[in-house]
Amino acid sequence: QSQSPNDTTGLVTENMLEQKESAAFTAAWTDAHNKLEAGRYAEALAVLSVWYDNPSLSVEENHQLERLLGQLAGTVIYSTQDMLLPPHTVAGGETLETIAKPLNIPWKLLSKINGVASDDLTTGQRIKVLRGPFDGVVSVSRRRISLQVGGRYAGTFPAAIGNGFVSRTGSSVKLLEIQDGTKTQTTQTVPVGYRPAGRAAIILDNGLCIQPADDPSFVMKTPEDNVLLVSSADFNDLAGILGQGSQLLVRE
Repeated sequence: QSQSPNDTTGLVTENMLEQKESAAFTAAWTDAHNKLEAGRYAEALAVLSVWYDNPSLSVEENHQLERLLGQLAGTVIYSTQDMLLPPHTVAGGETLETIAKPLNIPWKLLSKINGVASDDLTTGQRIKVLRGPFDGVVSVSRRRISLQVGGRYAGTFPAAIGNGFVSRTGSSVKLLEIQDGTKTQTTQTVPVGYRPAGRAAIILDNGLCIQPADDPSFVMKTPEDNVLLVSSADFNDLAGILGQGSQLLVRE
């Protein structure tokens, strides 16, 4: 006698899907560790980056994943080791600005990674380079902004998120310019309404911006509608990593 489908069918399907996801993460975790043992750090970072913010992971899995992703990003992206591109050999007359521009990254990032000022470059010197732009994901529910470059995880920053960002959930906003409080870093024309008076800010389209917070307890508060707040130290990092072509996806 055939049994009519009942309410458990959906639950069974859900459980099967969860088991599949769990098995897939375990396989990725194992694969990444095999790559680590073989010294293939950039590949391990790429494999695990896919799982960042995956809702199927347990709290413990998320914690382990984020810890390892942070360590890998530090080595692959921000150390002086050439793990993504061959080193760049400085030609006569080159500056960090001229090297960084075609790579779609801020010259300040090259300066920080290589520990060298733009006017200290010498012909024939080899420096680490990356290909950008870096992009971001604003997670409204997790109250943070995370970065990626070339599909690889590149860091997370706690954030207080205004309702103007929340209302754009599911869409991307692009970076227009970076203001350091005294002068802007690009010559792009931006409508006057976008400029917070004399404040350091990362200006995005749709009137949105990222600003440094003066108050250490900023994460617990809701800022003005069109503002995303991060700590002053994190703001300086973001301002030195994001650049022309960077986009921010706003997610729940």
